Amino acid sequence: MVSPNRYDESAMPKVLTNARPELLAPAGGPESLRAAVNNGADAVYLGVDRLNARRGAENFTLDSLRKATRFAHLRGVKVYLTANVVIRPSEMGEALSLVDEAWASGVDAIIVQDLGLARAVALELPEVRLHASTQINAHNTATISELDRLGFSRVTLARELSLPEIEEIVREAPVEVEIFVHGALCFCYSGQCLLSSAVGGRSANRGMCAQPCRLPYELLDEKGKHLETPGRYLLSPRDLAAVSLLPRIVSAGVSALKIEGRMKSPEYVAIVTGVYRAALDRALADPEGFEVTEAELDALAGAFNRGFTTGYLDGIRDHRLMGYDRPNNRGVPVGRVTDVVERAAIVAFEKAVETGDTLEFWTRRGRFGQKVGALTVDGNERPVAPVGSRASMRVDKSVSAGDRVFRVASAALENAARRTFVPEDAGRTVKTRVSVRALVGEPLEIAIGAGEHRGVACGPALEPARTKPLTAADITEHVGRLGGTPFVAEAWDIELGPDAGAGFSLLHRVRREAVEELERSMLAAYDRRTPSHPQPQATRGPGRTARCDMPDLVVWTTRLATAKACLAAGAHRAIVPAWALEHDAEVFSRVAVEFKHMVKNREVGCALAKARPGRALVVGNLGLVRPAAEAGADVWAHWGLNAVNPGTVAVLAEAGAGGVWLSSEVSGWEVATIVATSNVPTGIAILGRQELMVTEHCVLMSSGPCSQRCGTCTRRERWYALRDRKGYGFPVISDAEGRSHIFNAIPLDLTRALPEILEAGVAAVRLDFTVEHLQMAQSLTRQVREALESAIAGHPPVADALLEPATAGHFFRGVR
Repeated sequence: MVSPNRYDESAMPKVLTNARPELLAPAGGPESLRAAVNNGADAVYLGVDRLNARRGAENFTLDSLRKATRFAHLRGVKVYLTANVVIRPSEMGEALSLVDEAWASGVDAIIVQDLGLARAVALELPEVRLHASTQINAHNTATISELDRLGFSRVTLARELSLPEIEEIVREAPVEVEIFVHGALCFCYSGQCLLSSAVGGRSANRGMCAQPCRLPYELLDEKGKHLETPGRYLLSPRDLAAVSLLPRIVSAGVSALKIEGRMKSPEYVAIVTGVYRAALDRALADPEGFEVTEAELDALAGAFNRGFTTGYLDGIRDHRLMGYDRPNNRGVPVGRVTDVVERAAIVAFEKAVETGDTLEFWTRRGRFGQKVGALTVDGNERPVAPVGSRASMRVDKSVSAGDRVFRVASAALENAARRTFVPEDAGRTVKTRVSVRALVGEPLEIAIGAGEHRGVACGPALEPARTKPLTAADITEHVGRLGGTPFVAEAWDIELGPDAGAGFSLLHRVRREAVEELERSMLAAYDRRTPSHPQPQATRGPGRTARCDMPDLVVWTTRLATAKACLAAGAHRAIVPAWALEHDAEVFSRVAVEFKHMVKNREVGCALAKARPGRALVVGNLGLVRPAAEAGADVWAHWGLNAVNPGTVAVLAEAGAGGVWLSSEVSGWEVATIVATSNVPTGIAILGRQELMVTEHCVLMSSGPCSQRCGTCTRRERWYALRDRKGYGFPVISDAEGRSHIFNAIPLDLTRALPEILEAGVAAVRLDFTVEHLQMAQSLTRQVREALESAIAGHPPVADALLEPATAGHFFRGVR
């Protein structure tokens, strides 16, 4: 499937530039970079050893980044740096410096999640090209327009969009649009997942996700009864493989197709990039006749797969999206055990297997993997067991007749992939036109051209040959020796005098100088860059609220009756999700309507119909903040917009937010810093179960057949729970759009930290009520109101938490 020097630019179809989407591949380290470039990537994305969403990858250093960009640029490949994490207040200077140095090192764009960092880059480094990370969770045109205002040139869409939805966005988008086409799928909307952060302090928004979604869970009803499900891995999606959809994706007009996998091996990158390069070229050349070959599907499956799905791109949000029975590499089925003789298994192979392959046996007692080792076929030891053969092999553990056998690593496939990037000079070359002028009495001139770039070098004037004159064959042989460079001579223009003479060493020297001039030409635009050493502009706020001031006590709940009861118990305001309100008339004084994070284009009109003068809204979708404010609504930005620094607060304020709820991932000292330097009021959650996930796939689908008529679904009227291996139950509810909301098993309780919170000067504190019944919510509201009044009066904080068990979240420890 993959072979050395496989990529041939001359095979590229002749299409309009804007009709040919960019193939964007991951580069977790130097070998993966070479693997991606040599197998046909148009661009790569990579990170350095800090402030990127794959901190567990090999990554690059700022010192090695320049070498990486030079390698890619000389081969016509762009390089994008990931700075796609949220930035803590103390890190903004470091982050801006990182962008500055990376840009000077030659990257073509910076991929950013944090809105505050994007604002700082736009102000201090306006020449830097910004790409919006999928972590920003852009899934409607309004959000893309807002990102355009912030200075982004490209937006990576959320994975939860269908191709018709993407096509609509592309038509209206003022910037380039990028989508994922292959690799792991997150269960939660990207940028909205706090599960790893809550259960282990490792934040996905900081590049440290521990992938708790790949662990087993059981589904319980509201009474705690276990519900039967198709498997235990209820939050583990299959892997995306959209290779079969390439003609439709091209037709949708997206600018870039992205392969996930910076944590994967270089061999994986080589295989997947090579398959998509070949398939995309065919889809561009002949979309009507396009088919994916069986060899390509086998190569993708052999590289890594959790089972494949075309996923949301194909409108799939049901069981076909999920891998309930297994969260890791499934491999490729290759046969079954037919008999066991002593410690040897007799396997009937449906696919050829080699001694260096790694197989996995699925037994009644579980699964185990091992290297094949020696193979015996028809009584003889063989390096390969052919298709249809029965072969004997030693097994490490007990197996039985009927057990299935899967190949999880193919030695042949990985070796072929490795030859594309090892040794370092293997792989992709750039074809050039070489011109040589060798006339007696004139300087020897060699020019080497690649596209719009040209390198020219001259030697001394040539004299008549004393013995043998130069021949065209001499020139093509010695000038054409371009080994050790990324270039290969494809075409020649030779002007040769009949008796011109020159030593071969002269040809070599002038050729070398011409190559150097060509490289200088190709890299000139990057080499002119120098660091500008910017400093982030300080945002100015109103200062801390006076200690005696009472912050607004706000209650979030999905039940209007609970909101009324809590207001009567001392809450100043309440927030109720729009999906929990049957009628707009139900909204009354002191209740804000919450617009959730997910508002697709088809839902925008309905959402904004609730925005009117005087109406209080809490808006979780970046694109809806500005139009809601312009409609006259009193807008607070939702905590799901990941405000963790003053710059992000400023962005949301500039969009029209009159207040900002901070992320639950901020620590106490960070809250104080943000409040002191923000220009609008801010608030934090202090009690209740925090939302950890919001998902397009409904968790309740695992409990039985689903009609996908979410608005009338009776199952979603009740709360459920996901119980993990330690026995903790995470409450789950699904909304009218069929999106599931998963909340922390352990509620937050910061009532003992009220003196610090008041000292920080927040304008509002929030209580989040989920599974609590009305009387409990009302009682807790009254107790928190009393605790606030007591703290304001200078009394010591309460000795005991109001809830048990409870967590202080990240208030004291922060996140990693």
